[in-house]
Amino acid sequence: MKNLLIIQLSFFSFMLAQVNTVDLNMKEFVPAGKIEALIEEGQVGDFLLVQLNLKNDSLFNLVNSTLPKLDLFSGAASYHRIMSVHHLEKIKNVLTDDYYDILNEKYVVSNSSREFWVDFKQGDETQGTWSDDDAIEYTCACLSGASNCVKLGWDESWYNPFDYWGEAWYGFQPPFYQEIEEIRVTVRGAQCDALPVWSETYMGMMDANGNWSQDYELSIDYTDNEYIVGNTWNGSMLMPRIGSEDNYCIDSIKLEFFYSCETPSSPSNLLASDKEDCYVVDLAWSLPDDPIEQQILYRDGVAIAQLDALDVYYEDWGAQGGIDHVYCIEAHNECGVSSLTCNPGSIKVAPNIVSNVMASDGEYDNIVLINWSASEYVDDYKIYRDQAWLGIMSFDQLEYSDIIAEIDVFHEYCIEALNDCGASDWVCDIGYISSLGGDINEDGSLDVLDIVVMVNIIIEVYDPTEDELLIADLNDDGFINILDIVILVNTILTY
Repeated sequence: MKNLLIIQLSFFSFMLAQVNTVDLNMKEFVPAGKIEALIEEGQVGDFLLVQLNLKNDSLFNLVNSTLPKLDLFSGAASYHRIMSVHHLEKIKNVLTDDYYDILNEKYVVSNSSREFWVDFKQGDETQGTWSDDDAIEYTCACLSGASNCVKLGWDESWYNPFDYWGEAWYGFQPPFYQEIEEIRVTVRGAQCDALPVWSETYMGMMDANGNWSQDYELSIDYTDNEYIVGNTWNGSMLMPRIGSEDNYCIDSIKLEFFYSCETPSSPSNLLASDKEDCYVVDLAWSLPDDPIEQQILYRDGVAIAQLDALDVYYEDWGAQGGIDHVYCIEAHNECGVSSLTCNPGSIKVAPNIVSNVMASDGEYDNIVLINWSASEYVDDYKIYRDQAWLGIMSFDQLEYSDIIAEIDVFHEYCIEALNDCGASDWVCDIGYISSLGGDINEDGSLDVLDIVVMVNIIIEVYDPTEDELLIADLNDDGFINILDIVILVNTILTY
C-alpha cells in the first residue's frame, strides 16, 4: 500500500510539473532549408525531384550526416529536394526505398523569371474543418509571435491520455492558365504537444470528392514545410488539407502557382476607308491565329466597340468630318490583351471653298476668262454668272470661258465646289468684255462680211495676215474653226 501511494504521488507530481511547464513550452520559428538546396544557381543537367520521408530522428540523422548540404533544418519530417542521380545514390546507401520516393525523374529547374501567382492564408482562414470530437481550436498556442492560427487535435485536459483527430483545409483559386508548370504549398506551423516527440501531422491535396492523400508528414518544429504537390483540384480550387492529433498549430498557408498563359497575337491588316463615304468609315482586319474571346476597337484612343471573337468588319458611323481618325484594334483572351494594330481613316466631307477666283476685266476680245485654284475633296466645279448657272467643269479643270458675255457689262462670276457629300460656299469675282473682237475686215462693224472672211479662212480660200488671225481667233484657242463662227454670230445677234 505504501509503495502504491508513493507511485501515485510521483505520477501526480509528474503531471503537475507538466501543467506548470505548459506556458513555458513556446516554440521559436526555425527557418527551413530550400528545395533547391543542392542546386547551384545557373546549374544545368538532369535532375530528380525526390521526397524523403524521415519519420524519426534516426532516419533524419542518417541522411543529414550523409548529405549535410540538403539543409534539413526542421528535424524528422517529409522533405522535397531537387538532386542529381549521384546524390540519390548516396541516399540509397543509408535508406531503403520505403523512406524515399522519386516524384519526378526529369525535373526541369526553371529560371527565376517564370510567371507565377502566389496567395497566403492565415491559419484561421480555413475553407472548412472536420473533427468527430470538436478537436479544433482557433488559437496560436505554442507559436511564439504568431497570430490568427488554428490548432488541430484534442487537448482539453492535461489528464486526458487520448488525442483526437482534427482537419482543416484551405481554398486557393489561381488565375486562368494554359499550362501548369508547378504547384508549391508551404505550411508554417508547429506541434504543440510536448509528447509524443514524433509527428502525426500530415498534409495533402483534396480532390473534388473530398478525399486527400496525406502525402507529407510535417515537422514538429515551428518552421516552413514546403512541398511541390501534384495537380489535384477541388473544382476550380486547389485545396491543401492538414490533419493532426498532436495539437498541431497552423500559422499560415502559402500556395505558389507557376504557370504559362500567353496573350494572343494582334489582329493584322487593319484597313480603314479614307474619304470614301460621306457618313461612315469602313474597317476590316484579319484575325490572329490564336484563339481569342473578344476584340476591342478604339477610335483616337477611346474604345468604341466590343466585338465578338470572329468579327472582322465594322462600320463606324460616329466619325467626325474633317478629322483623320486613328483606329486601333486589340484581341483579348483569358491571359490578357494583345498589342494594338492601328491605321488612320476618315469620312468624306463636302469640299472646301475655292480660292483665287479671277474673272478677266476686258483683257480678251469677246470672252470673259474665269480661273481659280483647286479645292480639296472636289468632284466638279459649278460656274455661275449673275446667279445663273453657266456650266460645270471636272475636278481637274480650273478655268472657264464665258463666250456670251455682254460687252461693257459687269458680270459677277461665282465658283461652287461639289461632291456627293455636298457643296461649298460660293466664291465670286467681277469680269467683263470692253471691246469688240471679230472685225476681221476692219470696217468698224461686225456683220456678215466678217463671217464670210472667217469662213474663207477656215476653208483655206483666203490667206489671212497675222493680225487677221489674231482678230478671227475669238476664243483664243490658237485655231480658227466653227467655235469662232458661233461666237461671232452670237456677238452680232446681241450687239
